[in-house]
Amino acid sequence: MRPHPKTIIITLAIGIAMAFAFAVALLCVPQLNKEPPHEDTTARFTSETADTAPPSIESETAPPPMGNGLRFSSNGDGTCVLSGIGDCTDASIVIPEFSPAGERVTEIATMAFYRCETVTAVQIPPSITAIGRLAFADCKNLAYIAVNTANSVYRDVDGVLYSADLTALYLYPPMRAGTGATIPVLTKRIDDMAFYRCANLSHVTYEGTPEQWESISIGSQNYSLTAASKSFQE
Repeated sequence: MRPHPKTIIITLAIGIAMAFAFAVALLCVPQLNKEPPHEDTTARFTSETADTAPPSIESETAPPPMGNGLRFSSNGDGTCVLSGIGDCTDASIVIPEFSPAGERVTEIATMAFYRCETVTAVQIPPSITAIGRLAFADCKNLAYIAVNTANSVYRDVDGVLYSADLTALYLYPPMRAGTGATIPVLTKRIDDMAFYRCANLSHVTYEGTPEQWESISIGSQNYSLTAASKSFQE
């Protein structure tokens, strides 16, 4: 018995539909199995945190350099004395407030830098309350001394070392620039070798009278001072 034509048509339609569905399924399977793209967060993390990353332990804990080879002597009470140049080869000496041992530097010893030829400048911290005799004498290349403004015992005037009240002049650096020096009327004492081998000095202006100048106590070996011409403000 022959199949009815209508049955044949229905069977063919069903077969075509099933083949189409199978083809669609084959196309979709690779898409379903494909892994989603992996997001590289490394670069994003680096760029977002680069500016906010904490400093390294080394930068936080490394102490600042202190002393640079200078020699210190302990007083045994948490303070110490700068006793000499030691192994320091710096031309510009920055005296620290604290020694490498952590003691407060309160004094510069007598003749601590005497005849030191390498030093051209010295910075004195506020902790220094005593400077020994001839501490910087005959440092022939010394051109400038600076004293921290917080120091209550010493001060500098244009690189010249004085007591805070200007009554004592301790040192006129031998290589100080310029040919003239001005000495305040308040000055009553000039230390030994305060004006020793001052290569550029040729004239001194005293802010007082000749009579007041004669009353000043001038220490020994101030040859550059006595040889310079003088002028007075009467």
